[in-house]
Amino acid sequence: MLKKKQSNGYYHCESSIVIGKKPIGILDLLNEALRRERMRLKSKVKQIKELLLKPETQAKIRRELLEGRSLNSSDQGSDVDFSTALT
Repeated sequence: MLKKKQSNGYYHCESSIVIGKKPIGILDLLNEALRRERMRLKSKVKQIKELLLKPETQAKIRRELLEGRSLNSSDQGSDVDFSTALT
């Protein structure tokens, strides 16, 4: 039986073959866990972006910001001037 010479110069080389899934190493497990976590986070970010784009959500945010401004303007008499207190 004639053997064909391989590119590495040898005529015969024993090798192992894996049937089915490849052996899973620790790095593979970590990468898979990180990939799953990234996918979950991307999904959450997408949901938050969609929620913020809704007109009713934007209206609530504007209303809360305006209420905060009106409260601050009515309490200006109780504000302390820190520039004079520090000198």
